[in-house]
Amino acid sequence: MMGAVYAIIYLIFCVLVGLCGTQRRLGFFATFIASIIVTPVVVLVILLFTAPANSTRL
Repeated sequence: MMGAVYAIIYLIFCVLVGLCGTQRRLGFFATFIASIIVTPVVVLVILLFTAPANSTRL
């Protein structure tokens, strides 16, 4: 029973990280899948170091 609760919490964090990735080049689904495969924390750190898709870098 607790395993199901942990899985639901993990998926909620993956969805939240996917929502953070909507403004990136990969978009929601790729970010969501990456966070499921790796971990939401690692993908969130990667998102913090990448710029949004519509910005220009100098």
